[in-house]
Amino acid sequence: MLLVYAIVAITILNIYEVSMESVKNTVCSFGNLYKAMYKCKRGVSWKDSVSRYVNNGLSSITKLQHSLENNTYRIDKYYEFVIHEPKTRNIISTKFKDRVFQRSLCDNYLYHEITKSFIYDNGACQINKGTDFTRNRLKTHLHRYYRKHGAEGYVLKCDFKNYFGSTRHNIAKQALAKVVKDPWALDCCYDIIDTYNTGDATGLGLGSQITQLVELLVLNDLDHYIKEKLKIKCYVRYMDDLVLIHKDKRYLKECLTRIDRIADGLELSLNTSKTGIFKLSQGINFLGFKYSISGTGRVYSTVLKDNIKKRKRKLRKYSKTYAKGNMTLKQINDGYESWKNHVNKGNSYNTVRRMNVYYNQLYGRRKRCLEN
Repeated sequence: MLLVYAIVAITILNIYEVSMESVKNTVCSFGNLYKAMYKCKRGVSWKDSVSRYVNNGLSSITKLQHSLENNTYRIDKYYEFVIHEPKTRNIISTKFKDRVFQRSLCDNYLYHEITKSFIYDNGACQINKGTDFTRNRLKTHLHRYYRKHGAEGYVLKCDFKNYFGSTRHNIAKQALAKVVKDPWALDCCYDIIDTYNTGDATGLGLGSQITQLVELLVLNDLDHYIKEKLKIKCYVRYMDDLVLIHKDKRYLKECLTRIDRIADGLELSLNTSKTGIFKLSQGINFLGFKYSISGTGRVYSTVLKDNIKKRKRKLRKYSKTYAKGNMTLKQINDGYESWKNHVNKGNSYNTVRRMNVYYNQLYGRRKRCLEN
């Protein structure tokens, strides 16, 4: 009998070692790394560093593969810069070589392991999900809420203060250890987290595919708690922005208390200026649009007024640049058309019509006149 147990144990260990090795072999295979390189270059092939790497793709990937197989791979120093749209953020950008490896790691193992435990209404940074998906989910929940409770109710919005910059490394590693079973892949994730060395082991950088998945994972238990324990059916999350809808204001206050308690356990803090409870009739500002329910149950989404003001300021600024000959009308019009495509995702017919009039007032009817 003992011999049987020993044989079974040895077999399990052998299977475990093979599966462990297969993850590394799959992620580090030349073919998968090469595919990852071509995915990473989309939209950034104009950069000199990217074009040099891709033009020497065979040798670049071979060198990367050998370093991974020989355990000599090291993450390069990050680029750091600030963006101001849609809001001011510090970006820590990953070098192209490291992006290639992280893409292969995500595509061939990590993404599935991390996201398979996510709730459906967690909408950021996932295949076939994103801002459009999350907006549609909020509309769906509003329709369902109206059919059950009418147009009266309350909304709890939560936002975490400096979410990426405040995430503790030990919390992120604990979240990963729950779902990532392969030791090699887990060590790779730990190494990436440790490269964001701020002195107090706090903060993950924007700009890495791995850190985006990790940040989604850190609040995964909170998602399940809200859905399964608090029984909030009308709930959506986009990264660190949470929206809960319920008919009882007092119950949402209790939910906020419990969410705050869980945030403390994660060593995170809620942004008090963006967190609060308000009447559903006031509308919900979410992902650049305001969502409202009419008395008949129709859900309207209109672009936020600040967005319109910013676009007008840009058009005025571009008109001066255009007058000096530093921009072409095509460049300005391409940006404007892109903005209109975004705005048209809501009920924005009149907004676009008024903006077309404003555009033609600034630029006249050169080359092409926009329809009012």
